[in-house]
Amino acid sequence: MSDKIHNKQKNKKNVYDIQGGEQKVMKKSTKKVINVAASAALLAGAAPVAGIIAPTAAHAAGSFTVINVPTLSSSTGGTLVNLGRVNINIDQYTLTSATETTYMTVTLPTGFEFNSDAFTSDSATGTGTRVWVADAGDRQTINATAQALSPTSARIAITGSNQNDDVTIGFALENIRSTGPNSGDVNLSFTAAPNSGLPTGNVKVATVVSSGQIALEARDTQSSSDNFNFTLRVTESVARSLKTGNAVKIKLPAGFEWNAVGTFTPLYGDLSASDITTSVDGDTLNISARNTDTLSSAASSFDLALSYTVEDEDKAKEGDVTATVSGNSSANVSSLVVGTYGQYGGGVTVASPTTVVAGQDEQQVGDIVVKEAVAGSFIAGRTVTLQLPEGARWQSVYEDGEDVTGTTGSVDTANGLVAPNITYTGTDGRTLRMTFPTQNTSNNAGSVTLRDVEIAVQPGFTGDLNATVAGSQGLTGTVKLATAVSSVSLTATNATYNIAIGTDNAAIGDLTLKEGAAGALTDDDNGLVEILLPAGVTFGSTPTVSVTSGDLRIRNVSVDTYNNSATQGVLRFYVDSESTTASTVAINGVNLRIDRTVPQGEIIAKVQGDAAANTAYHGAGDVTDVWRDSYRYAAQAAIATIGTAPADQTDNAVTAIYTIGSTAYSVNGTTRTAEVAPYVENGRTYLPVRYVAEALGVSQANILFDKATSMVTLIKGDRVVQLKLKTNQLTINGSTINMDVKAVTKANRTVLPIAWVGKALDATVQYDAAAKTVTVTSK
Repeated sequence: MSDKIHNKQKNKKNVYDIQGGEQKVMKKSTKKVINVAASAALLAGAAPVAGIIAPTAAHAAGSFTVINVPTLSSSTGGTLVNLGRVNINIDQYTLTSATETTYMTVTLPTGFEFNSDAFTSDSATGTGTRVWVADAGDRQTINATAQALSPTSARIAITGSNQNDDVTIGFALENIRSTGPNSGDVNLSFTAAPNSGLPTGNVKVATVVSSGQIALEARDTQSSSDNFNFTLRVTESVARSLKTGNAVKIKLPAGFEWNAVGTFTPLYGDLSASDITTSVDGDTLNISARNTDTLSSAASSFDLALSYTVEDEDKAKEGDVTATVSGNSSANVSSLVVGTYGQYGGGVTVASPTTVVAGQDEQQVGDIVVKEAVAGSFIAGRTVTLQLPEGARWQSVYEDGEDVTGTTGSVDTANGLVAPNITYTGTDGRTLRMTFPTQNTSNNAGSVTLRDVEIAVQPGFTGDLNATVAGSQGLTGTVKLATAVSSVSLTATNATYNIAIGTDNAAIGDLTLKEGAAGALTDDDNGLVEILLPAGVTFGSTPTVSVTSGDLRIRNVSVDTYNNSATQGVLRFYVDSESTTASTVAINGVNLRIDRTVPQGEIIAKVQGDAAANTAYHGAGDVTDVWRDSYRYAAQAAIATIGTAPADQTDNAVTAIYTIGSTAYSVNGTTRTAEVAPYVENGRTYLPVRYVAEALGVSQANILFDKATSMVTLIKGDRVVQLKLKTNQLTINGSTINMDVKAVTKANRTVLPIAWVGKALDATVQYDAAAKTVTVTSK
């Protein structure tokens, strides 16, 4: 079935103000690709373009890679601290002489100085401030040393040639003396001679904060109806962030109380269980350093095992258990979700209901989530059922019958729930039943998500498509899966047109067929669209059928009688290509024949066929039998009304309005177009006789012209009107009337002044001088 209405060069960083992390301006592979391309061009005998020529030192551009960016406290004045590490990446061909030395200067920002032991080691694994060759590349001989020039600046000397490959110089800023830095970024400044090819700029190597902060994280939280356990992770941003006194206070919401504090597990730093103290007072937990002697000397992190319970079920609110955070240590959060509380049970939700088209199958509904209220709510062997309304069937059942198992799409599970067994119940398979094989033993409420589930929808079903939730797990209620829209709508311009009983050829105006969504009229199976008339009503002629908006394509328009009935008319056409934009089909010039046996009242036309109502004609077994019998129609509308006129009256009152100078005119409110516009000549208003006659119910077959005699004949009921061009003779049922003007032609159409049009067609005529309109009404 067709688809239904149903995402190098590495980004180059500026060498100035690099913000830290593993970021490089250029990679070795980039330049190696350039070299390979240059070599390939030379081997091919072609001169390489300028961008591929091996650059000189002045052309080369290196980069920095920041390995780590520590956070420091502004209160570290007078102590030794470690700033971050930096890799100095030197591009190939930058160092051109094996004996010459190239220099670059590094400068510390205000608040920091080199210690006396600076540059005592050239090893990556040493201590103190040092420089070493981290990567000499392919067979390179490179040396790097450094010496302090002043308390805040040093010079790095690099000797050797890197003609074969890139080189990386490691630079560690450890045991740097803090002299009272300001809060903010700590940027190291590198400078070098402009033509050296060495990278220059500012590199962030630390962040200074005015006071330390505590980061709190609730890990391994649980959903429960009574007792809860979780792990609280406490992480200092800098040393001494966890203070004494009421350092961190965590208060549970109403209805919950803390139990005793469990195991302390150090992660890094120098805080131990004996260095901190905890206390519990009902719903409040306090954590702090034991005293000033137990404050950390290095940023530290640890885990605390915590537990709490439901103390008052009347006060405890279901859902997330959110504790508030306060205290004299700055924390990164003001609240913390430490678990989920609920009574046993669960629910069914659909976050995003979809839109489906009536009369089509393979229609996806929104993802269906079946979730426990608390862990262990769903008991093994119990069920959750979803029953569709009469107007829908699960796609699996629609295709294969009631005995099918499983579902379209996929089944996802979370938090320990095992995928349920899916079966269907009921004689028509409208009820999907999920049976859970085991009970959830995890700490968190489990869920099952049914994704990309498909349904089939009966023709004509519109509005919310809700499933009823039930089953032995105790879940109840309804859930909206989708919104159903009509495949098409049918409207008539003149639905109140009052046709006389026994009318042989009644022009009722135009019909409009509109798709409810793109692709709503499908080319499935034979792609047939039928507009079916009631018994006793047939089409007098084949109307004009055309797509007036959208990209639907149709073919083979015809009229006939339905199912070998000689008295029930049907208009047929076929979908040649489905639309990608909801389309409109205009059915113009509809004429009906009304049998004298048709009772008075509305003439109801119905839309059916595979293209508009596919599911009424297909489906497994007896699953959709009721649709075939009772819900076969995609749309229906009153297109006219059978009146109470006498049996010998063949026409109804009609009002036609013409505007001087305009070819557009209206008949009972429907706009039509003539080839000749009414006009004024010698003080008289002329109207085209043919278009007035058609408007007043004279069929095209009863408008005759004899070219040999220049005679125009109009037949309306028992009235026969004849006009001879270029004469002033008007004959009505054999009686000749001498007009005071001659019948003339304009654009090959016979025209007469208003008064004689009315006389000829037994109509009244009104002229509105201000509006410049002529109204002709049949008697």
